[in-house]
Amino acid sequence: MGRENSKIIELQGRKFEIKKFDAFTGGYIIFQLFEKFMPMGLENKIPLQNDKTMNEVLPQNRTGMTKAEFISFMKDCLSAAGEVLPARTAPIINENGTWGIMDIKDNTLLAVLLVIHVLTFNVADFFSASGLKELQQAIQGISLANLKI
Repeated sequence: MGRENSKIIELQGRKFEIKKFDAFTGGYIIFQLFEKFMPMGLENKIPLQNDKTMNEVLPQNRTGMTKAEFISFMKDCLSAAGEVLPARTAPIINENGTWGIMDIKDNTLLAVLLVIHVLTFNVADFFSASGLKELQQAIQGISLANLKI
């Protein structure tokens, strides 16, 4: 069975299609989560081996997001979603960054719920125990002796 690349969800009586990020966007989003969202206390919720948390592993000089960074982050997430309409699936965010579905721009709850669904669909496996374990093993397997400077 192949990897699921999209799914349909229902929010506020409407249907939306959530798609997978491309690898570049997904990597960017994950690094943004580590650098910008983890300072909000989320790092304490992610268990690692030896009873450590992400907070003990991540750098302590991380900062929160500016409003512009947060808007950009939301647009990146919402660009992976579209509303399923009878004739087509309309993008939530157009390629030029403008709203594709105008009534969502004034519906904070719906926009935030869509972002949460997009993030869950796209990065949940990365933050699962096996995903974090695989990342940790890969990082631990990097030897400075093998690097040519």
